[in-house]
Amino acid sequence: MISSRQHKMTVPGYSVSIDRWKDFDPMLFITVVVLMGFGILSIWSAVGLPPLLSNNDGTKQALYGVVGLGLLFFFASIDYRYLQAVTWPLYGLGLLLLAAVQSPLGVTVAGSQNWINIGFTLIQPSEFTKITTILALSSFVASQGEEMKRLSNFVIAGLIVALPAGLILIGPDLGQTMVYVAIWGSSLLVMRTSKVWLWGLAISMPMVIWFAWEFVLAGYQKARFTISFNPESDPLDKGFQIIQARTAIGAGGLFGEGLKGGTQSALGLVGVTESDFIFAHASGMFGFVGMIGLLIAMVILLWRCLAVAEVARDHQGQMIAVSVAGMFFFQALLNIGMNVGLMPVAGITLPFVSAGVSSLWSSMILIGILQSIRMHHRKFAFQPL
Repeated sequence: MISSRQHKMTVPGYSVSIDRWKDFDPMLFITVVVLMGFGILSIWSAVGLPPLLSNNDGTKQALYGVVGLGLLFFFASIDYRYLQAVTWPLYGLGLLLLAAVQSPLGVTVAGSQNWINIGFTLIQPSEFTKITTILALSSFVASQGEEMKRLSNFVIAGLIVALPAGLILIGPDLGQTMVYVAIWGSSLLVMRTSKVWLWGLAISMPMVIWFAWEFVLAGYQKARFTISFNPESDPLDKGFQIIQARTAIGAGGLFGEGLKGGTQSALGLVGVTESDFIFAHASGMFGFVGMIGLLIAMVILLWRCLAVAEVARDHQGQMIAVSVAGMFFFQALLNIGMNVGLMPVAGITLPFVSAGVSSLWSSMILIGILQSIRMHHRKFAFQPL
């Protein structure tokens, strides 16, 4: 007789063990829902507190969030190891979409041609190719095992990330390109490669940075880096947004000024308050205490992502979890950093908080995959054929 502990339900294409849901991480799920709720409220405020049933970004973000939760549970129900069969076709499709963005199919937003119109909204393929890149990188590295100590395999692993990053940089979208570099850097923490190549990479970084500064970055991109450290040098142009964002954060005080937000947001002095500068707008709403709560939620998110890496059944699961954690960390660092004037303004969303269907859905899918890794880390004694 098969016990309930061993009961398994099989569906074509994927399998779901009822008992595996006991390993679903409720804290990770609740943290994501809290961050998403915080974002919906902040976006609704940023667009002027319109009627809830009207066509506004806050309501749309809530609807996208419901679909996103469905994506989360769908991918959580799939054994993540089954994704290996479609990893490389999906990776290739992602590269084709990034190339298509640079064709007449691409849509330019804020000076960057990184979008495709699908009718009811614009999507940003570079958000979804984060998923395919992480899956491809983790699949390749895990399949090579100790062979990752060979220089050729180390280079191939780098090219897996460099190909989509290069296409995105053509956009040009420096912020997203930096996120892909962060994914690569995070993977190095658990990549079984030779320390010789890691030391070689570390030693060569100053030269790589110099080369990128001199021959890759455009003049306005360089200006974004330099102005972030001294916005007062150009207070009426390039430094204006940073100065106003910092003012909004400071003006929020201890508990904020309520749902309407701060004065800077109300007067329209802080731009893109629903996305790029949502941290500054939310500071005006909730104040210092609210922002500390937001940062705590972000820390919990990263902690639970790394907890998945700790219990992962195989190297691939560990690679995925660490790469996702590194991606979320860098996106939060870059978004909050540009709001306080410590990082260049790069148009990067705050995970689960900023408006954007592509960012939200891709992040939800990744959380679903992490939940799958956690739910499948145990090997059951009974596995029917």
